[in-house]
Amino acid sequence: MMRGFTTIELVVVMLVMGLLAALALPRLTDRVALQERGVQDQLRGMLAHSRRLAVTQSRDVCVLLSPNQARAVYTAANACSPALAVADPGGNAGYVIDMPPGVTLAGAALVRFNSRGQPVPAVNQVINVGTLSLTLHRETGLAL
Repeated sequence: MMRGFTTIELVVVMLVMGLLAALALPRLTDRVALQERGVQDQLRGMLAHSRRLAVTQSRDVCVLLSPNQARAVYTAANACSPALAVADPGGNAGYVIDMPPGVTLAGAALVRFNSRGQPVPAVNQVINVGTLSLTLHRETGLAL
């Protein structure tokens, strides 16, 4: 007696596999959502690092935000100075996050932390990373 799959069983398995592929393939090839989450995590880290620097060094630290880039800088003469770049946590040159293709920043254009780690002005600030958002809380300066 021969054993094996019937034609109907093979067709049903192929239909199920085709349906799963049709549903899963767009999620696997959509890199923008993954990149947005990665940038959101990097930005949260940059804000936390800038806040800690402001407290430990007793000086104001700013994060300048443009649609294509986030940059941490120190203040000079009570203004955020792009010329005074904050070193990244690894000690390298300026702490900069460049946006990958398809991801843009919107919302607050400047986040400034005073020497107590509080945002100036003391208001909640929302930063949009593509379709995701990040809120910097006015009391704590933490980005959630």
